[in-house]
Amino acid sequence: MESIMRRAAIPALLLFAASASATAAQTTRLDATYSVYLTGIPVGRASVTIDLSDSGFSVSGSARTAKFIRILSKGEGSATVRGTLQANRILSSVFSGRYTSSRREQKIEISTENGTVKNISIEPPLPAIDERRVAITKESRKNVVDPLSAALALVSSNADKLSPEFCNRTLPVFDGRYRFDVVLSFLRTETVSGSSDGYRGPALVCRARYVPIAGHRKDAEAVGQMAKNRDMLVWLAPVQGTRVLVPIKASLSSPIGNFTVEATRFRTSAH
Repeated sequence: MESIMRRAAIPALLLFAASASATAAQTTRLDATYSVYLTGIPVGRASVTIDLSDSGFSVSGSARTAKFIRILSKGEGSATVRGTLQANRILSSVFSGRYTSSRREQKIEISTENGTVKNISIEPPLPAIDERRVAITKESRKNVVDPLSAALALVSSNADKLSPEFCNRTLPVFDGRYRFDVVLSFLRTETVSGSSDGYRGPALVCRARYVPIAGHRKDAEAVGQMAKNRDMLVWLAPVQGTRVLVPIKASLSSPIGNFTVEATRFRTSAH
């Protein structure tokens, strides 16, 4: 069950973004909270803050499983990243994450330059040779984004923020252990009526597809299930005062039920 939940949460990683300071004088901050449900039952929660300026961003956040779920499968993590916004590209510079499960605790730090990974630190380190896994090569570390930066969709300043083109893109994600693509495609536009503290307004609804590239075990059942899954959706909404879209909801089916991640708090402020 733990393996399935971990793999099913991959697209949900697109929802965990947040905090610190950006580089320009005027910064827009998004404070958000996401709840995770399995067939309607709350199984996790994430706290998120994102600071955005015209040229830079800084993100940090944390997530953990619900108390009663931790009896069966413990899961929690925190991560931060900072980077720049150049033209229509999200370029991270330093990513740091810490993950704890029932089996292990791991710390990962990644430094990136112009989309290419320069240094990786993983503690405890991964096995030097594991023939069961697809090798992560130098090529698979080029033109990538970390899981937090992947949550930000950057649009041109004069563009329609809800144009279908912002769904039609591929996110080349690398988290230090796994390299995978999240392929998005436009499905529809809809109006979201969230809670009083959540997001209300128009949103893009994108189909999502998981494509394993490297780092995964060749015979991993959960990886195969995720790659075949055609029932994954992500809702993207604009952050007021910026040219950035972020996920406010995600859903996917799994062998143990339907997962939904939804923003219960979505508040912006100027700093």
